[in-house]
Amino acid sequence: MPQAPANRAAVVSRPPSSARRPNQTPSRRSGFRPPPRNTTGGPATSVAPKAEHEILFQQYFKSVNPQRTYAAQLKRANNGNHFLVLTEGKRDESTGEVRKTRLFLYGEDFIEFFKLLQATAQFIRANPVPDEVKKKRGRFWAKKADAPANATA
Repeated sequence: MPQAPANRAAVVSRPPSSARRPNQTPSRRSGFRPPPRNTTGGPATSVAPKAEHEILFQQYFKSVNPQRTYAAQLKRANNGNHFLVLTEGKRDESTGEVRKTRLFLYGEDFIEFFKLLQATAQFIRANPVPDEVKKKRGRFWAKKADAPANATA
């Protein structure tokens, strides 16, 4: 077989995807996902809904910003493991739609996550927001709260 000259890269050709054997699946990079396997004998399009995870604890609070709500839920997974779901709900002023951002934290990471949270809380206590910034933010939110009342009057 002749070799390519030293100044040219060797070209490797691959058969087109249509030439692949039928049982070969495309690479994961292509984003291909095979359809779910049907083990029930029924039509392949019907997929049973997943059961909701049991909520063991939940608590929420509304932010000073009236468009935001924060929530924490501790749930039990189907395998018995616990996981924490932290959610920020933010209302879009133009559409009124609530957009949720969620963080899922699984039981095996609880210890390190809570160490991180405790260290962050210690830093915040040691370095609080200056009083002048607190007052400025307080005036901002007071003005925002008064704006809807003035608009309806």
